Amino acid sequence: MWLILPLTLGDLLAAALDDRSAAVAVTGTISAWVVWTAGLIAALITLPRTLTLLRVLAPLPVLAGIVAAVDTSADASASALAWVGLAAAALVAVTALTADLGDDFVNGSSYGDERRLALRPPAVLLLGPLQLVWVLTVAPVVAALALIGSEQWVAGAACGVAGAGTAWWGSRRMHRLACRWLVFVPAGVTLVDEVVLAEPTLFRRDAITRFGPAPADTSAVDLSAGASGLILQIDLDVATSLLPTPGRDGVSTPVEARSVLIAPTRPGAALTHAETRRILVQRA
Repeated sequence: MWLILPLTLGDLLAAALDDRSAAVAVTGTISAWVVWTAGLIAALITLPRTLTLLRVLAPLPVLAGIVAAVDTSADASASALAWVGLAAAALVAVTALTADLGDDFVNGSSYGDERRLALRPPAVLLLGPLQLVWVLTVAPVVAALALIGSEQWVAGAACGVAGAGTAWWGSRRMHRLACRWLVFVPAGVTLVDEVVLAEPTLFRRDAITRFGPAPADTSAVDLSAGASGLILQIDLDVATSLLPTPGRDGVSTPVEARSVLIAPTRPGAALTHAETRRILVQRA
């Protein structure tokens, strides 16, 4: 879908740039090709870092297409293919955020006999903070390009410097979400999540007595980071020592747990893979 964007959405963007100044047209065209090339590379290389890049870039084509669509000159000259491109761009943005795609990219960094599954982000981040971080990541850069296209060199350069800083900060914050994994290894299941744990923790396969949906009245240690949706519970026959992420005071106190709660993005796939690893799964 990303590959065909220049042939579809490109028609809509070109129509919107037809009546603009040469500087705006050149800046817009070069920016569009840079975004498309970076997104194509990210789509072809399945790694956590490219997942972050793809999810940062994916909304940009649909937003650019919407801006072009509301432009009166674009409405007058864009072909039917352009509207197909706008629909394709919207589908790209949605697909980039799916759990299936996330799992493929997360597992791209696995090695040996292991399988990595992504974890759901804390629910509170989905209610505004994550969207705000994305805006702070891309908006200053877009504003800098717009100013440069308008030949406002000083303001464009200043905004570009600020945009580079916010892009670096925002991408690092969002990349943390792509580095939260449930990892199946020959010895058992490892939880890698710096949001809740100071270090990866292994739950040995021979110690797991149950892996399945958490009961409503569970008293297990919550390692789901406040995620919404179906929560899974791992029960152990012996207590495992956990080292939570340090609080604001920088202090982390070890916790002994015989049951923990986790939140993979695809809980059904996690249980299915656990069965292939001879882990005792209970689905109800």
